[in-house]
Amino acid sequence: MLLLASATGFWAVTIFFQNSTTINPHKPKKAAKLITSGIYQYSRNPMYLGLLLSLIAASIYFGNPLTIPIWFLFTAYMNYFQIKPEEQIMRRKFGEAYLLYQLDVPRWI
Repeated sequence: MLLLASATGFWAVTIFFQNSTTINPHKPKKAAKLITSGIYQYSRNPMYLGLLLSLIAASIYFGNPLTIPIWFLFTAYMNYFQIKPEEQIMRRKFGEAYLLYQLDVPRWI
């Protein structure tokens, strides 16, 4: 699971670097290009997906089922405080192209 998490995050970051756009989640206004290829054709947020998979891997490693609610808390927090604000900025910046992308590709997977 940790290998899957790492591969997901690495693939996502690599595509951003190849397209010379920011990976900084606190500065989505600096996005230079709407990325819809590679892993981004399966998930709009593969970097966050990689983090979620890391949490799941840690839960499996520690073998503690009490850590499972953390997955849901993380997902809810990211959706509300990080992803939704980013989506608003992306819609303003990339317009209809981003709206169509949202319709075609799920937020997580």
